Amino acid sequence: MALGPVVIALPRLFLLLGVIAALLTARLLERRGGASLERPLWWSLLGGLLAARLVYVLTHLTDFREQPWQALFVWQDGYAPLAGIAAAATAALWFIYRHSYRPQRLLAPLLVGLTAWGGLNAVHDALRRATDKPLPALTVEDLQGVPVTLDSFRGQPVVLNLWASWCPPCRREMPTLAAAQQSHPAVHFLFVNQAEAPATVRQYLSIEQLQLRNVLLDLHGRVGDHFSAPGLPTTLFFDADGKLAHTHLGELSSARLGDYLRALQRRHTMVGRLSRGG
Repeated sequence: MALGPVVIALPRLFLLLGVIAALLTARLLERRGGASLERPLWWSLLGGLLAARLVYVLTHLTDFREQPWQALFVWQDGYAPLAGIAAAATAALWFIYRHSYRPQRLLAPLLVGLTAWGGLNAVHDALRRATDKPLPALTVEDLQGVPVTLDSFRGQPVVLNLWASWCPPCRREMPTLAAAQQSHPAVHFLFVNQAEAPATVRQYLSIEQLQLRNVLLDLHGRVGDHFSAPGLPTTLFFDADGKLAHTHLGELSSARLGDYLRALQRRHTMVGRLSRGG
């Protein structure tokens, strides 16, 4: 979702709306009388977020081993929702036990926030599945000016990255994508530059010393328009049949990229088993 120059990934927006719903519910209960719920609610929410991030990092230690400081990049995607919910509930129960808060008063805001967050995500996922677009038959160019059709890459899983050299998050995530391209030869990585001049793209790749395959030029931004990408970077993950499996808006960490690639591999393996069984 784009708010002027600011682009907010929908999962983060839904989380923010869930927190707002919880705080508004707490404020409504306070007006009806009783102790302030602000302190225990904020501590419960903060504990849940920190626990969700910590558990995610601990279950992805291999991905964070080379760049452990990325564990502190809390603005990136990468949380364990169930761990967060359990931690928030535990913190709320601690306040109920130690400070005599009425259970229904403190748990109600958390339940409202959780319901709002979960409901928005469920609706979004349902709408996304209903409107998924396959790998299109759009023609772009490689760095030599040779036309390339995107759907010609079907047959293997595809990671399609929409990027530009002026975009700081694009630049930060590019080494991660470059390393993944080297270590996953069975996956097509397509780096589709959005509306920049070929000389600008070549200069950027040369300065950054990036050895990338399949750098493609979308001179008029038609691929971004086709997928209604609200901002850059946007990364789309397709299975071997060209069906869209996942969409990620914003900077990719190595851990989240690994999650998506493993999900693609599981999907590829499952489809292969079904076809052989048929």
